[in-house]
Amino acid sequence: MLFLLASCSVPDPRYERLLGTVCFVNLYESGKEACYDEIFQRLRQIDDVFSIDQPQSDLYRINSFADERPVEVCDDVFSVLEMSQKVSSLTNGAFDISVEPLVSLWRITSDTPHVAEQSEIDAILPLVGYKNIILNSKDKTVRFAKKGMKIDLGGIAKGFAADEIVKICKKYKVRRAVIDLGGNVYVYGKKKKSGLWNVGIKNPEHPDMAPLIKLSLPEISVVTSGTYERYFKSKEKLYHHILSPADGYPVNNELYSVSVISENSMLADALTTAFFVLGRKESMEILPSLRENFGFKIEAVFIQRNHNVFFSKKFPYKYTVLYEDWQSASD
Repeated sequence: MLFLLASCSVPDPRYERLLGTVCFVNLYESGKEACYDEIFQRLRQIDDVFSIDQPQSDLYRINSFADERPVEVCDDVFSVLEMSQKVSSLTNGAFDISVEPLVSLWRITSDTPHVAEQSEIDAILPLVGYKNIILNSKDKTVRFAKKGMKIDLGGIAKGFAADEIVKICKKYKVRRAVIDLGGNVYVYGKKKKSGLWNVGIKNPEHPDMAPLIKLSLPEISVVTSGTYERYFKSKEKLYHHILSPADGYPVNNELYSVSVISENSMLADALTTAFFVLGRKESMEILPSLRENFGFKIEAVFIQRNHNVFFSKKFPYKYTVLYEDWQSASD
C-alpha cells in the first residue's frame, strides 16, 4: 500500500518494529506524546500475546497445548479467533488459520524456503480445517480436535491492531491520522480541504514504483494481499505466501492481488486472503452476504495478471488507474 500525501504536513510520526513488520502512525497536528505512547504500548501488548515463538504468548500456548487440553486465552486473542472462525465459515474455508503446519512446511518467508513435495503436503493436509478449532465463549478457551494442529494469525492480527489504534485515536479526539501496519492501512478522520484521503494500491509488477491505482477515500481501512509481497523462486518458478487450505499449494489463479476496503480492518485483513483464495468471481458472488452478515461496508479491488482491474459492483469511491497498459474492467 502506498500513501499519496502530497498536500499534507507530516509532523512527528512514530514507528516501531512490531507484529513482524514496521508499524507507522502519524497523528498530524493532533499528535500528543501521551497518545503516541498509549498506541505503541497497546501495539507491544498485542505483539506479546500474538507472538508465534515467544513462550509467554497466548498463541504459543495454544499451539503447544490446545491439541491436548483447552487453553484459556485473553480477550484480545479470543475475539480474533471468533472473527477468524466466522470468516472461515462464510467463505467456505478459504480463510483458515489452521494452515500453520503448511506455512511451516513451505517456510516461504524464512531464509530457508522449501518446495514441498506432494507426499509432505498429503501428510499435513488432514491437520488443516477450521472446523477442528473448538472455541468456548464462556471460558474463553480454545482446543484442537486433532493432534498436531497449529494456527497462524498472521492474516488477521494486524487488522485487529489497526482497529485498536483507531479506538485510542477516538479516545484522544485525534482529528486525522494515518496508520500503516506493514501495508495494512487505516486513514482516520478527515484530510484537510477535501476531507478525503488519497491511497495508492501498488503495481504488482513494479511494487517499488508509482502506484497502479489511486483511491479517494473517507475514514476507512485498506488492506492488500498479493503474490509480490512474500515469495521465493526455485527453478524459475515463483512460490508466494498465500497457501490454499484445500490443496496445500500457493494459490494459482488469475490474480496478482486483492485489496479490501472496510471500516473494520480486522475483517478486511482476513477477507484479502479469503478473496485471493476464492478468486474474483466467487468473491464477487458472496460479497453481498458478507456485508449482511458482518454489518460493515466491504468493497474490493481485484488486480489480474492480464492487466485488468476489477472493482466490486457499484464501487462507491472515486478511483484512477494510473498506467496506460492496465484497464478497468467489469463483469
